[in-house]
Amino acid sequence: MQHSVVVSRLQVVLRPLTPMIILSGVDGIVGYDVVIRDHDVCIVDFNALPPEVAERLASAKDFRDIANTMEYFRNVIPCRLTSINNVGRLTLNTRVKLPHEHIVPGSTLKGYLRTAILYHILTSRSISCDELRKLIDFWDEPKNLANRLERYVFKYQRLKPQGGEVDMLQNLYVSDPIVKEPIKFSLEWLNVFERKELASRTYKPIARIPGFVLLDGTLKFTLSILKTMPIFVAPQQIASSLETTIMKLNEIVGLDILGTLREFGCSLLEYELKMLEGIELLKEYKALLEGFKSRYCATSRGNCAVARIGFMTGHMAKTIDLYLKKSCLDIYEDVKKYMSAKARRLWDEATIKLVGPSTSPYRLRGLGWCELCIEKLSS
Repeated sequence: MQHSVVVSRLQVVLRPLTPMIILSGVDGIVGYDVVIRDHDVCIVDFNALPPEVAERLASAKDFRDIANTMEYFRNVIPCRLTSINNVGRLTLNTRVKLPHEHIVPGSTLKGYLRTAILYHILTSRSISCDELRKLIDFWDEPKNLANRLERYVFKYQRLKPQGGEVDMLQNLYVSDPIVKEPIKFSLEWLNVFERKELASRTYKPIARIPGFVLLDGTLKFTLSILKTMPIFVAPQQIASSLETTIMKLNEIVGLDILGTLREFGCSLLEYELKMLEGIELLKEYKALLEGFKSRYCATSRGNCAVARIGFMTGHMAKTIDLYLKKSCLDIYEDVKKYMSAKARRLWDEATIKLVGPSTSPYRLRGLGWCELCIEKLSS
């Protein structure tokens, strides 16, 4: 048996650098959940509807009747979120990507941390490409591709009769945002462009959807790191296994969280800058990223790191592909072939996702760039 104690409490402060969105899992519908008004956009709060509006909606015969009611009462209906509007009027029944109720939930931040830690461990350990290949499950489903690799890095088999596995990130707790200071949302076009088309100065997106993005504000999270300690002297036959289990759990204790975030974030930044090479239309976005590089990746860096989190940020920010492409290109090419066959389309960085008006390419930006600042809290 063992118990855990908190050895470090950190405050993580997140601020968006470009528009970002973590999806709610449910789309909004224009004319029902989403009402376009003269000067802003309203995501309707159905729990606070005035009786007159609720009665009119209850007697509505079809969607058109509902939409007419929402339009008639658009300036008095309560909103659970009000946003500026950078898309103009939208056709009734258009689907709109809605933000998560916590804007950036703690689980999303922890997931990004997990990817950053995996990148750091692969970078710092002497794992050959041949060894790494054996840890990738090309015969399994795509969602399980890196399961064995994650098990190798993060996990250890529990003692019998418990069974299962322990995971070193069990000792890392991330709260949902406990402070949300002045938050500003905007309804924007989320665009997908072909890189080769942008390079040839053609800027018609191959796909675009409207979505509510976080433009400005501050989110504060509490991050707690625990240390596991035995509470009794184990019998000799299980002592070694128990010691290894505890060592695996406690690997998180000695990790430099800020340094790990900085290493991964700056690598993502370098990769995005390479993606923009030769695309004159995105020179302002490239200049913005160069500014981030100077601010967060230079010698004097303070306590903040650049990060990329959320929807339409690409698989480099969410998987081990950035490490593979940098260190084991042959494995990356095999992963690309495998994923392309499973997805029945080219699985690569042939496209680039950008937020903003597609008719004004110099105003386009990549989604999800933010800063994460770390401060130690008193226990």
